[in-house]
Amino acid sequence: MDEQHRPDSGSHHESGKSAGEDKKLYKFFENKFHEDLREASSLSPEDPLSHMISPFGLLTEPASRKVLFYLIATLNMSFPDYDFRLIKPEQFTHEPDVMSVVNSINTTLFATGNTTAVQKYHLWNMVDEIIGLSDCSVYSYHPDVDSDPFDDYSPM
Repeated sequence: MDEQHRPDSGSHHESGKSAGEDKKLYKFFENKFHEDLREASSLSPEDPLSHMISPFGLLTEPASRKVLFYLIATLNMSFPDYDFRLIKPEQFTHEPDVMSVVNSINTTLFATGNTTAVQKYHLWNMVDEIIGLSDCSVYSYHPDVDSDPFDDYSPM
């Protein structure tokens, strides 16, 4: 996998996660992929790969699965109260360019009155220095209703 597709989600020491936990998650993830591939083959024997197309490329390619794994691992680390292991690849979309995402985040920050980080501290200049925005691939996560960690609404 090339470096531009590998998210840097911080060191394991800082996150409290061990390398062993990542290995277990990756093993779970790989086993689930092979199980899904067998199931897809039985449902559609003439074209089992049609179920393996994702925003990351064909999931039969290890590099594509690793992108998905890194995104799921990053979500698990960012939201430790939630388990994202069963996220489906189609819950992600590949964003066409980084600047549209930057603009969306800025709009949200400005709407909530949080302009200091963007204006005073030059947020995007700092982010660019650290990760090189022009070298990034950006994906958006679109959870289904039952697995949305941001949805505090529960119908009565």
